[in-house]
Amino acid sequence: RKPNPFPLEDIMRRFDLKPEDMLVVDDMKLAWMMAHPLNVPIAFAAWGKPDFPELQQEMRSICDYAFDWASDLEMFLFEEV
Repeated sequence: RKPNPFPLEDIMRRFDLKPEDMLVVDDMKLAWMMAHPLNVPIAFAAWGKPDFPELQQEMRSICDYAFDWASDLEMFLFEEV
């Protein structure tokens, strides 16, 4: 349960992944608290909290990425560069 990092540690162990092979996508600071100590990048799913400007500002400042819409995340993950 967030913010316990155990789920990420377990996934890394089971699938032999490094932190840079993963991406946590969430709209809550608890996810950042879970991912950050393990150096797992985190993307702020801003579409989940449109009515919370203070949270939006904080998450945009601490997360590695921020996406306003799920389609923006989709382009980031799946579009050819």
